[in-house]
Amino acid sequence: MDLSIKKLLKRYGIKIEYTNEIEFTARLFNTPKGMVIIMRSGMPDGMENQVILHEIGHIKNDGCQSYQDWRSKIVMEKDANEYMLDKVVSDYIDSCDPSELNSIDFLERHNLSQSLDYTVRNLIRENCPNSDDIKS
Repeated sequence: MDLSIKKLLKRYGIKIEYTNEIEFTARLFNTPKGMVIIMRSGMPDGMENQVILHEIGHIKNDGCQSYQDWRSKIVMEKDANEYMLDKVVSDYIDSCDPSELNSIDFLERHNLSQSLDYTVRNLIRENCPNSDDIKS
């Protein structure tokens, strides 16, 4: 787990618990002892970082509220994905020459759906002003 993610966990007072006893990848729970992310054990580091950032995005965007309907759930999941992508795209930009930035390459490197291409392209443009000719 990246140091920057450890700092975010500490800032938000979130604990991580690992188990193989779950059917989901990870979920955030608000418990009497504070926020806890229950995660499936054995994920590769990169995927674990993305999943934790996604769950932190829920806290940042909606305060760990329960979903009242499917529309709310879709919006909350989108917002959490955008929070995760903002952090991961920023690291990607820092690691690449601006002429090499490629949204599809980013998605493939991070094993993410190509349906996120539009969002990734916009994040690259926002964070790297000289990237008008982003490859995809």
